[in-house]
Amino acid sequence: MILRIGQFSRSPVLAAARALNWDADMDLQLEVGPVPSSPAQFTSLRDGSIDVALTSPDNVMLYAGTAKNPLGEQLPLRIHRAIDGGLGLALMSRPDLTTPEALGAAPVAVDVLPSGFAILLKELLRQQGLRIEDLDFVEEGATPRRAERLIDGAIGCTILNAESRVRATHRGMRVWATSMDVSPIYPGTVLATLADGPDVMRLLDLWDRTTEWLLDADIRDVCTVLESQIPGLGDRDYLALLRDPDVGLARNRAVTADQLHVLADLRRASGAWAPDEDQIRALATA
Repeated sequence: MILRIGQFSRSPVLAAARALNWDADMDLQLEVGPVPSSPAQFTSLRDGSIDVALTSPDNVMLYAGTAKNPLGEQLPLRIHRAIDGGLGLALMSRPDLTTPEALGAAPVAVDVLPSGFAILLKELLRQQGLRIEDLDFVEEGATPRRAERLIDGAIGCTILNAESRVRATHRGMRVWATSMDVSPIYPGTVLATLADGPDVMRLLDLWDRTTEWLLDADIRDVCTVLESQIPGLGDRDYLALLRDPDVGLARNRAVTADQLHVLADLRRASGAWAPDEDQIRALATA
């Protein structure tokens, strides 16, 4: 069974499953590639270039709930599984920006303005006492690209997670706040498809098995396996994020209505389109 998967950050679950040959054991052929932005990801899903999206549930709500999105059409989408709790989603800046005033004077990078990460970023900036209408937003694409732009000094701040957050931290970038400052149940990445897309049950079983291994195996074995597939994923700080009980990998597949309400409330507060109760319950998996 061939499944084409579009992702922003590199998935440790897919990396470990391939290294352990568990994908072949389950007769799965996984073709995994990066997507440059959420509009590009959902365009690829709609057009059949990918079968599975690893994405923010906020993106799923936007493209499933309204045609007022960058594609200009409403897609029949389904969330199958929670993947993580955000892997340390954080507002990060250059180290020279040490006050909210300095933070607000520098370019703020998002992937695209309508995205879920952009809405979270705006809320974290509001918590610093900044007026969103006074800020200079620039669209810089997916998380790894934004990390590069932050480290090279082209932007002032952005939101980063996973290996990009670890890399930026190692290069001296400053953490101001995280998704946990918004809500302790802020949902991270989910696995989604078109509602009439391919059967992904084998992929979900593979995900469960590999997630359990990443969380429970000897940390030295996990480090070796991940580093053999993708340099940098064996970093101990990254592994600490994976195993963090609040923001790390999700053992449970459930994405609850309460978690989606957190995202809907953020959307509403920012003046963006927000789903109604029926739409939230239709997307929740528990």
